Amino acid sequence: MDNFITQNDFTGKTVIPFCTSANSGLGQSGELQRDMAGTGNRLEGQRFRENPSEEDMKDRFEGLGL
Repeated sequence: MDNFITQNDFTGKTVIPFCTSANSGLGQSGELQRDMAGTGNRLEGQRFRENPSEEDMKDRFEGLGL
């Protein structure tokens, strides 16, 4: 992820971090990645439970109003 972030220009892009995990959260990942990118609009990240349903994912991203 670090290489992808540092090698791409996020100007004019909206980044929506998310992960799946049975027991750990995002921690500082979102802030660290935002600092590495330096540009772009980053929305608050979210952790989904392990193996989220399509409905869970759809609800989250439709709820962003993008």
